[in-house]
Order: sequence, then structure tokens, then C-alpha cells
Amino acid sequence: MFSGWDEYHLINKELAALVRSLPKSDLGEVISYVLSAPGKRVRPLILIFSAQAFGVASSRAVNAALAIELVHAASLVHDDILDFGVERRGSPSTLERFGPEAALLAGDYLISRSLNLISHYSQPVISTFAGACMSMSEGEMMDLSSTISPPEYYQCISMKTASLFAASAKIGALIAGANEKDVANLESYGMHLGLGYQVLDDLEEFMGLDQGKLSKKSSVTLPRIYSRQNPESDVQEMCIKAIDGHSEKAKSALSESSGCSEMKARLQSIVDEMTSRGLDRCRSQKSLC
Repeated sequence: MFSGWDEYHLINKELAALVRSLPKSDLGEVISYVLSAPGKRVRPLILIFSAQAFGVASSRAVNAALAIELVHAASLVHDDILDFGVERRGSPSTLERFGPEAALLAGDYLISRSLNLISHYSQPVISTFAGACMSMSEGEMMDLSSTISPPEYYQCISMKTASLFAASAKIGALIAGANEKDVANLESYGMHLGLGYQVLDDLEEFMGLDQGKLSKKSSVTLPRIYSRQNPESDVQEMCIKAIDGHSEKAKSALSESSGCSEMKARLQSIVDEMTSRGLDRCRSQKSLC
């Protein structure tokens, strides 16, 4: 679906140009490996579509979109270091292929490069970006502790995962000079999309569905928390209900915002792609059990 949009190809084109500009060194090889991995580019697409919804061309937002994608890539590399990840997106993780030292430095480089890209925007954009990065680090730290309740789990994933979705939508609106209400609605859209996506990801892992990733260490997730006191069939229904709820809240926030209807339709289709399709897969798997 995403490959049908010009903006998707624009992001990949700019990432390829960035890879070509990397230093011809051992570190450059590691970073090239990270950035050459296939991906949906969801977060940068959200940023660009949010900017376009309020009349800004993709060319004005693309560097911010790249900054978001680079810091997301860095977070995956660092996450694999923390969780001893051996597979990511169907290929050996950066940790597995190059070792922890090289993986750590590659992640640091990507964050530094993202800061360079975002630094040319307004102070509110820079602050939003920095805030998301700090939240992601706090969320990762929480993930290392023993999460024992649904509220603790949601606090963790709102920082670790959903904060970057929310920042992507908010930054796009900020670049376009959208009003305060629209900025808040776009941020809420991104937050609930991120929450629904993470619960779905954790549910798929709980159900044993192939996700193209593998780690030696597991996190405490919502399905596992629910499974302590509920049968597996109930756990699935509880998680599906939560995902549906976040999906509807994301769409509701989007509908309450103004802006170009075509771009809002694209943002809504991202919600469907990132939650509904996965839920169909979970329901299909459930019916086979």
C-alpha cells in the first residue's frame, strides 16, 4: 500500500542519497546496513502527510521526515542491543551482524545525523523532536524494569513507541503553521495510532505469529499481563478490544482536525493498515486454534 505513494519513494530516494554520503569506513558500512533495510516508512509519511494537509509541500518537510526515520532506526538498533535481538525485518540484526560496539556507535551516529537534519526548523519543531527522543529513552528504561500492571505498560509504550508517532504528526502540523487545536488533534491521532500499533505487535508476538524479528530477551507485554489471570482466548479478545479502541480514537482525532481531505484520508488509511490488517491476521489465527 505505502509503495503506491510518491512520498514513500521520495523518502527512500533521500535515504539512498544519505547512504551514498556516508563515510567510506567501517562505521559507514554498519550505518548503510541499518538504513538499507526495507521498511514501511510510516512515521516520516505521517509527518509529510500532516504537513501537506495544511498546505505545505513535501519538499519543505522531507528533512524533518528523514530525521524521524533516522531516530526510529537508531531506536531499533539500541533496542536490539538491550534485548539481545538476533533478527530484525527478516534479516540478521545490526547487533548480530556487527557486534554490540559497532551497533551502539551506529545508533549514536544516526541520532546525531537526525539532530543535524531537524536543526534547521523552528524551535517548536526542534523541541517536539527532542521531547520524543527523551521519552523514547525513558520508555526503554521502563521496559527494562518489571512491568506488572496495564497502567504501567501503557505508560511504557506511550513513551517508548507512541511518542514518535505523536511527534511525527505534530511536527508536520507545526511545520505547516496549523492552529493549536489542529496541532493537538494531530498529536492525539499519532499517539493513539502508536498505542494501537504496539498492542497489536505485542499480541502478534504472544500468539506466535511471524514478525520477522527475534530477540533472546522478552519484554513484559499487555497480553502477558492479562494472561496471568485470564485464559488465552479472553486475552486475545481484551487486546483486540484495546486495539480497536485506539484505532477509533486516532480516527476521531483526525476527523476533528481541519486540513486537506485527501491527506486526512491517507492518514486514516495508515491507521487501517497498521491496525486493522494485523487484527484480521490475529482473528484468522484465532479461528484456527
